Amino acid sequence: MNKPFSVSKVIIHIGYPKTATTWLQEKFFPHVTNYHFVSWREANRLIYNSDCFAFNTATVREELLQNAVRNLLVSSEFFSTAINSGFNYGYLSYGISHKLKATFPDATIIIFIRRQQSLIASAYQQYIKNGGTFSFKRWLYSGEVFSFEHLLYDNLISHYISLFGQEQVKVYLYEDFKADNHAFLKKFCSELGLDLDWNKVVFTPSNRGLRRGCMLLLKMVNYFYKKPVGRKRFVCHIPGMTTVGRGVIKYLNQLPVFGRYLRAEDFLKQKDLEYIKNFYAEHNHRLTKYFPIDVLKKHGYLL
Repeated sequence: MNKPFSVSKVIIHIGYPKTATTWLQEKFFPHVTNYHFVSWREANRLIYNSDCFAFNTATVREELLQNAVRNLLVSSEFFSTAINSGFNYGYLSYGISHKLKATFPDATIIIFIRRQQSLIASAYQQYIKNGGTFSFKRWLYSGEVFSFEHLLYDNLISHYISLFGQEQVKVYLYEDFKADNHAFLKKFCSELGLDLDWNKVVFTPSNRGLRRGCMLLLKMVNYFYKKPVGRKRFVCHIPGMTTVGRGVIKYLNQLPVFGRYLRAEDFLKQKDLEYIKNFYAEHNHRLTKYFPIDVLKKHGYLL
């Protein structure tokens, strides 16, 4: 006879990517004492990497709850789709949302968002870190890797509200976290009822952007191995070059001799910013349902 499982509360953090998700998963969520935390690897194995038509909600629910004493906290930015998989046109995030609803219909959904121009610059650097070789312009405009529609935040938020209800969907600004992470997290914990062991929380970033010199070096290395990062070009595959690439990120990227860390303005020119504003302004105005317009303007959201 199967062991019965019960859980008081379920919280599911779905991203977006590039909104401190790695830090939350490595340095924050594991230290929440009144929830059992399920990392992105386990969540992806059971939910993201499963066929929609063969998805068994009872089996997934049982496996996720087997170690849960009371509450369950699940986190995977892949649930809102990895930025460099944007060419999947929303099918992944749409399908996953229904898997989550079927498995935990009363869950609280957490969504972090970030002003698009900042997230775009960060996501391109991640594409290069993952082995990409496209120029920024091709990555941004070709539709082969990145999709502008992916960052229409109001679409994803309203979709989750339609599934889970207004009160069960919590939206947060990455910029608020960045501005004062201690104050933000105290309020975050209070709103969600999280008990945190503050003594174990380390506030150093989990990921840093690329330095100017390391960006160029890494792109050259990336041409000499084939790796599934969405889309890329490569000259030939040389075994061991992935290790070289990881070394550039881990060791050389720490050295100031390779220049300063890249910023959004190093990638986005005025024409790009105008395009981004024209694309997102109307949808960003709809975010005023969740945040005061002066807060969005202060944080640089294009309206």
